[in-house]
Amino acid sequence: MPLRRYARCCCLVLPLVLAACATTDKTVVPDPAVKTAVPDKSMRTNSAARQTAIKPTPFSDEADKRTVYFEPGGTSVDYAAIEVLRENAQKLKEDPQLVVTLVGHTDNLGSAAYNLAVADRRIEAVSDRLRSLGVARNQIRRLPLGSEDSSKLKCESDACRRLMRKVELVYERR
Repeated sequence: MPLRRYARCCCLVLPLVLAACATTDKTVVPDPAVKTAVPDKSMRTNSAARQTAIKPTPFSDEADKRTVYFEPGGTSVDYAAIEVLRENAQKLKEDPQLVVTLVGHTDNLGSAAYNLAVADRRIEAVSDRLRSLGVARNQIRRLPLGSEDSSKLKCESDACRRLMRKVELVYERR
């Protein structure tokens, strides 16, 4: 008895399985009454314009306009730095999609822990100044590096070390 049920079941299921596996090559002929959506020329130029309309980040070719320098061990923003920050604050307020990362550096003197703390205080000073100039808090990020990069450099002069003591403003878009 069980063998007969199995045979019947196979007789019923096998044609369904074979029919499902069979492929037929059907040529699809487009119906002339049905219109397909083909983007017109104006749509293509708009998307191309959108791609080329991505704004460059502020001062991308002018590092001095994105950099605030500090005195040895100093964390206060001087007059020259205030002018740099004023220009950057204006760019940030004009474009809410801009985000700036404040990257804090120190010279190669002092311990790594000390330099990291100094870099963090410098970032705090720059951030506070940007906020006082009207920049939204969510547009400012922080990245204290301390002497992480500068400790690898062979720099013995005061002029060289002055270039290491800085906060860089690095822009990106959301």
